[in-house]
Amino acid sequence: MRKVILRWKTSSLHGAKEISEILELCERMEILGHLAISEKSVTQLAEIKLKEGKNIESISKLENFEITEIHEENDDGVLVSLFCTHPLAISAIELSNIHIHPPYGISEENGMELRISGLSKSVSRFIRLIRMVLPPDNISVQTFQKEDNRSIWESILTDRQIEVLKHATRKGFYSMDRNVTLKQLADEMNMARSTYGEHIRRAEVEIMNKVMKDLE
Repeated sequence: MRKVILRWKTSSLHGAKEISEILELCERMEILGHLAISEKSVTQLAEIKLKEGKNIESISKLENFEITEIHEENDDGVLVSLFCTHPLAISAIELSNIHIHPPYGISEENGMELRISGLSKSVSRFIRLIRMVLPPDNISVQTFQKEDNRSIWESILTDRQIEVLKHATRKGFYSMDRNVTLKQLADEMNMARSTYGEHIRRAEVEIMNKVMKDLE
């Protein structure tokens, strides 16, 4: 199996029409999770930080994106359900045996980073497709064996999810006599409660999926 990190500089993203349009509207668009997946689309939970003077409705005017629901808005941005039919997303859906790990996204400051894992042949096919659509500036590949438990968990969970889980566990969030709230934990890590909660939820889902596969 392989874990791959794909990175694009902001200057490289301006070569892609719709991604360039996103950067014109947003300082940052971060995909926190996948709410629903079909053959030709994915509904994402996204946090969007708009540029001054821009409005969230402008996202729905893009060819492959539509805001289907606005959940909340705070200093971190606008939390929305985002219906996506972008070719990159469809390519990932159509290929079996790979997994794209939220959170991921685009920012004017840092460009774009995408983390995927899966069977080596499937990952290689996806990378070939990516290179044709939007060539990455950097590709970092890690190959690991199944008995390497640490590598398995690092392939399933993002660095941010691991960080949040460790923090929540240290603070007693998973204790039987829990007396700490998500809001308190989020404040300690300077995150919005919704963002912290989504990291926790996605990590728990991935962990339980892995446990159930091992029990089969």
